[in-house]
Amino acid sequence: MSNALYPKYKQSVLSGDANSDLLQTSATTAPFLALVNTSSYTYSSTHQFYSSLSGVVGTDQQLTTPTTTNGTFDADDVTYTAVTGSTVGALVVYRKNAGANTTWRLVMYEDTSVTGLPVTPNGGNIVVTWNASGIFLISSKSHKVSIVQVDKMGPLGVYEFSYVGDNPSRRYRGFMANEVKAYAPEAVQAFDGIDHVDYQRAITQLHL
Repeated sequence: MSNALYPKYKQSVLSGDANSDLLQTSATTAPFLALVNTSSYTYSSTHQFYSSLSGVVGTDQQLTTPTTTNGTFDADDVTYTAVTGSTVGALVVYRKNAGANTTWRLVMYEDTSVTGLPVTPNGGNIVVTWNASGIFLISSKSHKVSIVQVDKMGPLGVYEFSYVGDNPSRRYRGFMANEVKAYAPEAVQAFDGIDHVDYQRAITQLHL
């Protein structure tokens, strides 16, 4: 599938939920990265918390030096040491807190255009090297290129696209904020100066 931000995470950001902040860096409250076996886990837009995740390989690693700039999230590359287990086919970023994993928000799923994936652990290290443009971006249409409509939900198109300045082979899917604003303006909010879609509100208001 195409890489994707979990819609319920987008909703939590736009709602200002305290458990969605990715810039905290304590050992118990921070963004983390999981290596995932895609034979055991399938992405779903309805998944919200880590407790929905299965097929985790190795020990999850904290993302260090997290930053956000103009809606782009980035962090240091990640090294997993002495990894054993099933083949890794995807990466999942989540936001850990001191509570149960039923409250750790799933943030991003990525399984395409990741150098070295899939990889079968052999007891050595696995290094995740992020794209120079950052890990992910929540953005309006102006930050997207190579936009192709692939589906339709009610009056809204569903589009596949790449982000400006990112690897063009990395493809994502979603609505366009300008279209959502025309039909459900309350479902579009400005965050860090960029229009974002509250997917849950858009789906509810438009009965999708």
